Amino acid sequence: MKPAKSKQGTPRHDGSPVKPLSEILDITRVMQHPITGADLGAWWTGYHAAKAGQGKGYLSAVIPRATYDTFLSTSKKHPTFILPLPRPEAQVESGPEERSAQTPHEFFFLEWAHHPAPPVPSADPISTLFNPSKKDEISPNPSCTTVLFTPLQEYKLRQEYAQPHLVLTHYTDFASTHDVILMRGQLTPSMNQPDRFLLSPSDAQLLAFGLQQFYLADKDSNRSQLLAKFHEKPGEFSWEELILASQL
Repeated sequence: MKPAKSKQGTPRHDGSPVKPLSEILDITRVMQHPITGADLGAWWTGYHAAKAGQGKGYLSAVIPRATYDTFLSTSKKHPTFILPLPRPEAQVESGPEERSAQTPHEFFFLEWAHHPAPPVPSADPISTLFNPSKKDEISPNPSCTTVLFTPLQEYKLRQEYAQPHLVLTHYTDFASTHDVILMRGQLTPSMNQPDRFLLSPSDAQLLAFGLQQFYLADKDSNRSQLLAKFHEKPGEFSWEELILASQL
């Protein structure tokens, strides 16, 4: 399977700001071959692992549709949250008797956005070319989503103008045909050093894992209760409990 050759910046018919999956891989070619969800997922993660190895700042994952449905349901109820990221390098040691046993953390503000569901992919390139999905057409695929991760202090200062350090995009184009959602994470390059990123790949993985911890948690779990409390009872929200609940 090869990456898509379509031109960058092709406008979407549904008005979504999300880069179409067709600009990353050849969707028609996938549908023309007996490729399973496992095959598709292996190619997707392998492709992005190779890109990351070239210093491109990507991470990826393959999510079963049932799991993504839980993500969707929870994110619609709780579209924002805070995740702590351990910063052991910031530990200040003032002496053995005063040394803190707690690791410093940097907090990241996460925000979900829901976008129109993509149409079911077709194996017919002519149909795909001349019959773009209509705006009112109902797709059996779930909506695509993006998750923005921004340092909390920066978000407090700049609000919607704050620069996210990591963006996760969930592509649902193959949800109804292959029962998988393709996740792509993209790190934001540094303005001063374009070959470096505002967040390390390992920190990005920790944030992506933290997202799973809270948005896929059992309803009666402490993590689920913290997520609900953040929205419904902010006065009772505990930062200390958040850190403890985030520990691996």
